[in-house]
Amino acid sequence: MTSVNETSSLSATKPGTVKWITARGVIAFIVPLIGLAAALISGNLMLLDYVHVMTGATWTGIDLFMGFALSYVLRSSSTTVRAEVARKLTPFTMLFIPSISSVAITAGYLLASREGLFNIHSPLIIAAGIIVIILLIQGLGIFLPNSVRVLLELGRQTPDFLKISRLMMLNFKLSGVQGILQIALIFVMANLAFA
Repeated sequence: MTSVNETSSLSATKPGTVKWITARGVIAFIVPLIGLAAALISGNLMLLDYVHVMTGATWTGIDLFMGFALSYVLRSSSTTVRAEVARKLTPFTMLFIPSISSVAITAGYLLASREGLFNIHSPLIIAAGIIVIILLIQGLGIFLPNSVRVLLELGRQTPDFLKISRLMMLNFKLSGVQGILQIALIFVMANLAFA
């Protein structure tokens, strides 16, 4: 049941109006790609390493924050509050997360290749590959479709706030799983660097 306070706050979410693409989201999408392009054009391995570490750390930090902090705060919030968070956050994360994750993975592969560490028969490379595949399946198979569903639902004249809330909470909980997998990936990469 929707309480009186929740009903009155439904108007604050402006049903039927949702921006899929925002200037902030576009900038967040482009900046990691520019960093990767600059590293590749310059041929500077230190810059490529910097891009890899910064995008990977940002990706891991965001996932850990959303998975363990934001999901904890929002689980006791109303469905309309969750919908408002989804309205503000989804257009940004839908562009930023794929950008930083793909740049982190690409830069990592290029670094390993250029430093002679990429050996398809190495148990560490196999472990890293398995983790990356799981992360990609979750990202492209769950996160991205859920984000699209959230934005489509928010764009309706009468959004189903319970559905939006359920999808967002699933994404936030899965972010925690991704954060843990990324920590495992960092462990594998650290061992690879010193192998």
